[in-house]
Amino acid sequence: MLLRIPNWLGDALMATPVYDNLKDLEEIILFGKESFIKLFEDFPKVKILPYYPKDNKRNLELLKPFKREKGLLLTNSFSSAFLFFRAGISERIGYTTDLRGFLLTKKIKPPKEKLHQRDKYLYLLEALKIPIKRRDLVLYLSEEKVEKAKNFLKELKIDLSRPIILIAPGAAYGPAKKWPISYFRELLEKLSREGYTLLVVGGENEAEEGKLLSEGLKNTYNLCGKTEITLLAGLFKLSTLLISNDSGLMHLGAALRISQIAIFGSTDPEYTGPLNPKAIVLKEDLPCSPCFERTCPKGNYRCLKEITPQRVYEVFKKILQIQPY
Repeated sequence: MLLRIPNWLGDALMATPVYDNLKDLEEIILFGKESFIKLFEDFPKVKILPYYPKDNKRNLELLKPFKREKGLLLTNSFSSAFLFFRAGISERIGYTTDLRGFLLTKKIKPPKEKLHQRDKYLYLLEALKIPIKRRDLVLYLSEEKVEKAKNFLKELKIDLSRPIILIAPGAAYGPAKKWPISYFRELLEKLSREGYTLLVVGGENEAEEGKLLSEGLKNTYNLCGKTEITLLAGLFKLSTLLISNDSGLMHLGAALRISQIAIFGSTDPEYTGPLNPKAIVLKEDLPCSPCFERTCPKGNYRCLKEITPQRVYEVFKKILQIQPY
């Protein structure tokens, strides 16, 4: 079966229970963005196929050998269904969203009830009468990748016997999902003084934020834009705790079951919260929240600003007491 996996890292990770259940039945091919598809290459009985968002000619060429495969769309867009249609994928299964029903050979109506995003993906399997044995997020990571991450940290002269704290200040959706950078800085100053090793992580887009957060702080490293996705996953595996916004890296932490603090602003953890028993979600219950907007309609970002650095620090200390490194 050929799976067109979600375009966003967090969504692709929330869909991992789909891959995990399907691999029991047959070999599957994950067709997803080349920027992070390698993250899933260690799944057993799974092959990966890169998708290039700006090169459909190349995508069609890559899909040629898979015309006889069943194609399951975990994406909701018209364009993803149209690509499968143009590629001649014989069976095209997915939700009837974005006016694309006529492109599908098996049409599934989206669930009406409020479900976590993970469960929306699994609902597709339920509609196909495929048994669901496991619902947890999962990510397989080879020892080789973990060893590579260890060597990376050793080159930075980082003591692996001490707790390593990950800081992920980014969120692709917009400012209404991002805890203020000044709050992150205040928290990092306190943690740095206490001797923790702090890794600021993210993509190239967060490089400037990473610089602002790490500048002048002891044992604090700006790794934004400096680690490819599998190395980053290895670093997560070796770390003690993650502090992040509602972001793709939040879900990476959840899939790898590391302790985490997830800060929510305009979005709703009931839909996209970290599915991890080691996660603590911080969210302000305001009359205007969740608004799901990219920027604050009121202009004050109160839902984020009322979560103070001191509050996050206290939760951090509590987690380390309960789950010592």
